[in-house]
Amino acid sequence: NILNNIIGMSCSEESGSESSSEWEDEEEAVECACTCLFCPVKLSSAEDVFTHCANVHEVDIRTIRAKLGLDFYSCVKLINYIRAKCPPPGAVAVLESPPYPWEDEMYLKPVVDGDALLQYDFDGDEESSDRASPSKQTRDLSVEEYEQALSQALSELASMRLAVRELFKEDQAVPTKRVVTSEQEDGYFSTYTHFSIHEEMLKDEVRTDAYHRFITQNPSIFKDKVVLDVGCGTAILSMFAAQAGAKRVIGVDQSNVIYKAMDIVMENGLSNKVTLVKGAMEEVQLPVEKVDVIISEWMGYCLLFESMLDTVIVARDRWLLDASKVYPNQCSISLVAMGSKMEYDSRVCFWDDVYGCKMSAIKEEVFLEAHVQCVQPHDVISTSDVVKKLNMATVKLPDLGFKAPFTLTMLNDTICHALVGYFDVSFDSMQYPVYFGTGPMDTPTHWKQTVFYLKKPIAVSTGDLLAGTIEFRKNKEDVRCLDIYVTMELSSVDAEHVKIEQKFYLH
Repeated sequence: NILNNIIGMSCSEESGSESSSEWEDEEEAVECACTCLFCPVKLSSAEDVFTHCANVHEVDIRTIRAKLGLDFYSCVKLINYIRAKCPPPGAVAVLESPPYPWEDEMYLKPVVDGDALLQYDFDGDEESSDRASPSKQTRDLSVEEYEQALSQALSELASMRLAVRELFKEDQAVPTKRVVTSEQEDGYFSTYTHFSIHEEMLKDEVRTDAYHRFITQNPSIFKDKVVLDVGCGTAILSMFAAQAGAKRVIGVDQSNVIYKAMDIVMENGLSNKVTLVKGAMEEVQLPVEKVDVIISEWMGYCLLFESMLDTVIVARDRWLLDASKVYPNQCSISLVAMGSKMEYDSRVCFWDDVYGCKMSAIKEEVFLEAHVQCVQPHDVISTSDVVKKLNMATVKLPDLGFKAPFTLTMLNDTICHALVGYFDVSFDSMQYPVYFGTGPMDTPTHWKQTVFYLKKPIAVSTGDLLAGTIEFRKNKEDVRCLDIYVTMELSSVDAEHVKIEQKFYLH
């Protein structure tokens, strides 16, 4: 592959005017200074470096190039990305699909001057078998063809240099640290790439403090253990576990926020303990056979929205040595009745008169939709009832679709406008147990409560019983959404018999 050899020899700043002896001197200098991508070891050639990476660090750059279908410029970006960001070897080896963290054009700029790895002939690897084949017809290039190929190669090289200069003309001394910018992401988990979602969750002190206290105050659970963080997001729980003495922490997330998390882990000096893997938990291959502990913040609205618990169950059954070591380990869903004319008028009756126009078509949709909102404590008009308990050591996937009875006792004479769903979470431990709730009487969280407005509010009296069943089903079109069915009857001495059947969507 003479053309590729020409391009490789022409990667110095001077062009075709150099003599062949100068090229040879430059190649010899490069050959003597090839540093590994993941450690300080220096080797005699790019070939030796790639072999060393494959054998010692289990990262075969040539295999990754072939698997991901990377072209020459993508290979340059990949090498410069590794040089600049120093990701753990495992984080590079597990990448399977775009977008990749090295796609920014800034990674065309060499991090190491005269880096021999950037001159490596990847195309030559691919074509070597063809060159060795006796059936392959080959011939020597004529002087004219050789000069033409050289001219074309130098032209392409000049174009590449121009593009790089334009990219960095405002700052010739480009720092190796990547500037954090907003990324255009797509795919199923794209919503979790937006920092505002993570900001909201991290600022939820009830949530984040509960995990922090449990992990840091229970060193016997985490010290010298291998911990798996399912849906790691910004890797905050992974870092808590590392700080608590975990031997190794592996965080897995399918969202592209994991690339930011890699930067965060390195910024906090925890790359030697925390390994982050991008991909679906159901599909990724972890760099260990088993883990000792699973931590995860998987809870959604009304606990089961988004179906992330399914993923935790899969991880538990596949990777966990002891099924009882999933944290949090106990959760429950409860119901309570709400009476609030102000909220009902604002959410429902509003559509009866919108600047003189009736919008009953939308009003019908309001009754189908479960509303996520904060319910004021003074709007609670009944006792509560637990409709589902989940033990993380034993829960199975079929348990997440259920039908359960409930009975609510009315606390005063009023109007019932809605039912309210919420959940409680427990981290059980003999040393330092932690609990938090998301009900109307608890400190507000980003989960708020889930409100099911009734089509016909009902008058209730103190002591009346509102009893029935609630059923959770996964939506057939989107399994991360919920279809919720409520059937209930009011037992009252003073009022006529009332029966309600209503379906809600939590989408």
